[in-house]
Amino acid sequence: MDFFKRYGAIGPSQQQSPSETIQRLADRVETSTLLEDKKAAVLGLKGLSREYRKETGEAALLPLLKLLKEDNDDQNLLKAILETLITLCTRDSPRGETPNVGAATSDVASQFSQTILDDGDDVISTMLELLGDADFYVRYNTVQLLGTLHLHSGEELQKRVLVSPMGVGRLVDLLSDQRDIIRNEGIQLLIAMTETNADIQKIVAFENAFDRLLGIVDEEGGVRGNIVVQDCLQLLHNLLNYNVSNQNFFRETSGVQRLPNLLITDPSQTAAGRNGLPDADADDEIEWTVQHARNMLVVLDVIRMLIQPGNTNTVSNQTAMQQCGTIPPLLQLALAYEAPSSVRSQALYAIGDIIRSHEANQNLFQRILITTAPEGDAESDAKPIPEPAIVIVIRLAVGKRPQGVAVNEYYIVRAAAAHLVQAYVGGNPDAQLALAATLTPPGDAGSASEPETHQSAGSLIVSVLLDWRETGSEDVWRVWYASMLLSTILRDHIECKEQALKITIGDIAQGEEPFPLLNELMSQARQAAQSESDARLSLAIFTLVCVWLVDFPRGVSTLLDESSNVAFLVEQINGSSGVNALVQGAAAFLFGLVYQFDLEPETPMSRENLYPILSKRVGADQLLIRVQRLRDSKEFQYAVGLASGTHSNAYGGIPIEVYFDNVFTDVFKKHYEGFRVAVRLGPGEAMANPNYAYLQGGMAGYAGSVGSNSAPGTPSLAGAASISRAASPAATLTTSTSAPGATSVYGPHPTEHMVAQSEFDALNDKLADQSSQIEALKHELEAAKSGSKIDLNDTSEQLAQEREMRARAEAESATYAAEVNVLRQELSNMQTQSLEETLADDSTGAVKLTELESQLSELKIKSEQDSSNWNTLRDELQKKLANAEKQVVKAAAAGRNTNKKKEQQQATVIESLKRDLKAKDDEISKLNLLVEELNEKVKAVDGVEELKEKIAGLEKEQEDLLVYLADQDQQSKEYRDMLRKHGEDIPLSDDDDE
Repeated sequence: MDFFKRYGAIGPSQQQSPSETIQRLADRVETSTLLEDKKAAVLGLKGLSREYRKETGEAALLPLLKLLKEDNDDQNLLKAILETLITLCTRDSPRGETPNVGAATSDVASQFSQTILDDGDDVISTMLELLGDADFYVRYNTVQLLGTLHLHSGEELQKRVLVSPMGVGRLVDLLSDQRDIIRNEGIQLLIAMTETNADIQKIVAFENAFDRLLGIVDEEGGVRGNIVVQDCLQLLHNLLNYNVSNQNFFRETSGVQRLPNLLITDPSQTAAGRNGLPDADADDEIEWTVQHARNMLVVLDVIRMLIQPGNTNTVSNQTAMQQCGTIPPLLQLALAYEAPSSVRSQALYAIGDIIRSHEANQNLFQRILITTAPEGDAESDAKPIPEPAIVIVIRLAVGKRPQGVAVNEYYIVRAAAAHLVQAYVGGNPDAQLALAATLTPPGDAGSASEPETHQSAGSLIVSVLLDWRETGSEDVWRVWYASMLLSTILRDHIECKEQALKITIGDIAQGEEPFPLLNELMSQARQAAQSESDARLSLAIFTLVCVWLVDFPRGVSTLLDESSNVAFLVEQINGSSGVNALVQGAAAFLFGLVYQFDLEPETPMSRENLYPILSKRVGADQLLIRVQRLRDSKEFQYAVGLASGTHSNAYGGIPIEVYFDNVFTDVFKKHYEGFRVAVRLGPGEAMANPNYAYLQGGMAGYAGSVGSNSAPGTPSLAGAASISRAASPAATLTTSTSAPGATSVYGPHPTEHMVAQSEFDALNDKLADQSSQIEALKHELEAAKSGSKIDLNDTSEQLAQEREMRARAEAESATYAAEVNVLRQELSNMQTQSLEETLADDSTGAVKLTELESQLSELKIKSEQDSSNWNTLRDELQKKLANAEKQVVKAAAAGRNTNKKKEQQQATVIESLKRDLKAKDDEISKLNLLVEELNEKVKAVDGVEELKEKIAGLEKEQEDLLVYLADQDQQSKEYRDMLRKHGEDIPLSDDDDE
């Protein structure tokens, strides 16, 4: 009450309420002329604002803002005004208020903040000018008030700052303030304002913020400094994140060159010696504090952000980091045993990002040697052993876990090391081959206990896979990542697969029979399945073998050498209980690949032998269901959604969904469609299928090079196409566009086309009859060549008839092409209607409809190509007929004076030719009748499949017409040859030149 009496100026008998006192003080702020009165009123409002925030803000906010803009020469007055505004806009609940009241107060604070931002006279500009005031309290409170306003309405404040001429510059000047508390508040404000606003990011960067921030980091002790260092690095991260121009500016101003200094740590931290364990004799062991780790993680995040894949500046930044020596300190950090696992993993990820798809950086990393201390007595005279950096990294991925480090914690280090190996091998076939050359069998059965420093990278991977009982029980992720790394080495590289296939297990000197590594892995998978161990062990081996056998028939042949492998896969696929669904799917996919790529001529088990097992013991439908369940599983989808090699976050923890690596998922996605079709086809059908070469998913690489594959269903007027395999003459496949076993693009079942196959057979018989007649005609013409000259007038008539027949044949061809197009259109309409009705209630109907629509579009493209080919052929025939007419006229003019006796002798030959031509006309009439019959059958068809069969028959008729036209052209050529042999001067045509 004394407070209200003091400022109330009312008699003691009268008592004012808080609202009345606040209103009176607000009036004094607005109307007083003396500075002291205004200052006293502001101080009064400041004291009341803590308990009566709403009343104070409603009555005094506008007067305070007006006073701030008009009377800003007195620092004490400014300090009081700014502190009052901060109290009014702060979200925190005043002391003593309940939570509900606090929530209401927060809404009031937001309302007052919005009032300040909506001020018409732009009080924000006044605040930005106050940032240049030399007084500590004025500057400090102004920064705090701007930060409070940004919490309420950040975008609005950013707009006001951008329109101010010197707004952003004033904020950046706070970084140079010698008073740490003001500088730190300025850093916090800039962090908030640059998080999403690219315009402010650019202006701050060009105000020399990079140099100032890195200078503050150096002053505060580098990455081993306090939280201020973390704030500076976070602001640096904000300025570079998703901002290409700032990244260019940072690189051009030598900012990248200053990053390695932030990574250098004490050399005693390196754990390269003693198998990755710390040196027991190290006296000065650097302790990693939580703040130190946080600072280092931000630095590593900045480095990785600059070299994100797909960015336009990634290659330039990779080159700059290599030139300034960023890789060595990162390696030292990755091998620092005392460093937290999160820091070590991010350092490995950063190295992988620097060398990914960058040949020069990959070559530099390949040449890096790390000196490791020999295992044994530390006082021994043994010299340190230099090892390639990639060997050390592989040892991190699959080697023993250091004592005292939890499995979950060390997992992220393994994941990061595997990512680095994939980055080194990716796009680098020479590196793949170099690592494949180190794939050697372990020295003895107890290789798991052999010192890891005595093993090459490949030998270590093989030993971990073969000794899964010991390594898997200790840490299942050793086996899992060993499988992943070997898959990475073998992927899409035939020479590496060949090299791995040469590895045998067993010592001949001790009487052991050599056993291929591939079959030994299958044996290990069998033992893992029988021991009911972690499903990841079986999956790791199955997925590795899948990657190994894709596009590699020789490997399939080696796997089939051991007949128990097929029985084991069938057992896993057909298992009804006790078999993990993911393991069943992987086994089914592996069995399908074995059937698909069993192409070696000397295979122990041919496709004919495998097909009964596939169709009867397993069943193609069940096989596909197993694989489909694998494809739809959340574990597989999780692996598909991950980036290459990234199976963990930076701070530890194993995702429970991790079962598959990215190498297997990529191979699965690439070959899945071809796999589905291949397992539906019989042995003979698969070899005759025109799409089979496409379904192999890159079989051209079997010859040692990768070539482009034609899309399935590509039409060919030649009637057949050959695809040769340079690796083996017996691997040559011949495909035909009219093969009886060809599979329709609309369905995977070859049995759907039994009716079409019978019609194909009938048409093929007709074609054979015509061919025999043509051969007989050729023999007669050869016999006639030894006689006299043909009557040229009759020959002219004969050629005229031939021209007419050609015209009729062309008309028939055009008619057939039009009919085929009409039928295809009807097929398209009926398919669309049928699919919409059939897939209406099917949960997977949308996917099937999309596939069928894609296949229908391919058929339409084929039809257009056929039409174009017909037009081209018709033009060529017209040119040939025109040339024949000219030759006949010329020959007739030159041969009118020939011997009549010779003319009579040729009359018999001419009559024979006329009869043959009449027979050909009859054949054409029969073809016309056959087309009409087929048209009537097509009109009576109710289903989509019968329409497709009729279309196949009409396409065969088109091919027959092509053959007939080619025969007629051959006859015309033979006539011209006879005339020349009888002495007539007939110029050579284009056909004669051929």
